[in-house]
Amino acid sequence: MKLTFILPVCLLVLFAGCDKFLDIKPRNKIIPQTVEEFENMLNNAVIVNSGDYFQDLITDDVFFPEAMPGNLYQNQQVHARRIFTFNNQPYDEGTNDYLWSEGYKRIFYFNTVANNIMSATGSQSEQYKKAVRAEALLGRAYEHLVMVNVYAKHYDPATAATDPGIPLALVGDIGAKYSRNTVAEVYEQIIDDLTTAIPDLPASPKKTSFRASKPAGLALLSRVYLYMGNWELAKKNAEDALALKGELFDMNNYSVVVPGPFPYVPGAPVGWTNIPPTQQHPETLYARHFLRPFGLAQLVCASSDLSALFTNEDQRWVLYYANGWPPAPPFNYWNMYQVKIFLRGEFYNNAIGIGEVYLNAAEAKARLNDMDGALDLINELRKHRLTPAAYVEKTAADFDNDPEKVLRFVLEERRRELAFMNMRHIDLKRLNKEARFQKTVVHNAEGIEYRLEPNSDKYQRQIWPAASAFNPEWELNP
Repeated sequence: MKLTFILPVCLLVLFAGCDKFLDIKPRNKIIPQTVEEFENMLNNAVIVNSGDYFQDLITDDVFFPEAMPGNLYQNQQVHARRIFTFNNQPYDEGTNDYLWSEGYKRIFYFNTVANNIMSATGSQSEQYKKAVRAEALLGRAYEHLVMVNVYAKHYDPATAATDPGIPLALVGDIGAKYSRNTVAEVYEQIIDDLTTAIPDLPASPKKTSFRASKPAGLALLSRVYLYMGNWELAKKNAEDALALKGELFDMNNYSVVVPGPFPYVPGAPVGWTNIPPTQQHPETLYARHFLRPFGLAQLVCASSDLSALFTNEDQRWVLYYANGWPPAPPFNYWNMYQVKIFLRGEFYNNAIGIGEVYLNAAEAKARLNDMDGALDLINELRKHRLTPAAYVEKTAADFDNDPEKVLRFVLEERRRELAFMNMRHIDLKRLNKEARFQKTVVHNAEGIEYRLEPNSDKYQRQIWPAASAFNPEWELNP
């Protein structure tokens, strides 16, 4: 039941207890003592990564062409194929589930900072220490939110108090004992971490957008409440975030760069587009990269379902997708299947961005029957995504003054904006709770049809066998 079995890597010692139990520093270990040393843990390369980028493979956004030589299904790793075919135990005991192992690794970094920074030595003020602690709390909340939505059922107020969630890790002790907390307990902790953090977060990130800020904290809290179906608080926190940082960038100012430079050359943009990478992107609130820097770029095509939502006047379609790759000579998926391969070749942000906050606020307003308010936000977003000639301001009259039609339009825009950012699977899970939005996802691979029914247990990834094998008391997912 020890955490060494949850996270089988030797990363941290119980920093706060070293003097008490050993009175010495372990050989070849650096035990943070000063504020600067603790703060530097937030700059560690471990922190800049997020997720495993595979969970989108379970969704209706993904298509794997199987024609040779451009067979994208055969190019996938075993666990990726399993996720795509709705096998909810994609990892064997001897393989690494990076979402779990790396997520808890980052949580231990955050815990070490959050639990020790206030007693650290140094000349910095108490408020400075609180700001660093707040960043760590936001990071911990973010990681717990990502994982509870992959390994557990979606939050349902009727069942969350009994639905198994994930272990809440709140101390920097690799020897602590853990149980599987309920979904409700995980969400309560996430909200507590964020509401504690937000007052002390800096107005803007320190040095780099990989560090947290008040707008990022409010944006993440709006996401939490959106997932919970608390539309009033989702709207309030989204609006508060946008009031601090809400300026969108015009995608018409960027273009396709063929062939690149590609692959990545330090100091240069990664090929296909000249859109800034995440740490320089003007819409980034909280930056993270996937463990594979490009995420699913170059690995999947947009499904015909997703492709149908775009037009050639949508710069997201022009700049993030291509008929084939590499550009010369390409394997032309468009000619064969009328779909495009997803590229988005720069180190793009998959954590929290301004576009998502607009969508959080718009959905909340639409659900609260504020059609004009929802469309004002969507119009502003689309104005920065479509070519000027194609942009037309939408009004409630365009949707017969029907709140449900407006809501569906908002949800379509959400899907276009957030495709392949590891958020569609959560949206499917939460929308499946409503009969009007339920959807069966169908994938085909090697002549076999696979179906993911609404609210299926297959949406819950099984707890990593390397962890559950040493914790037989944990309730496993179906």
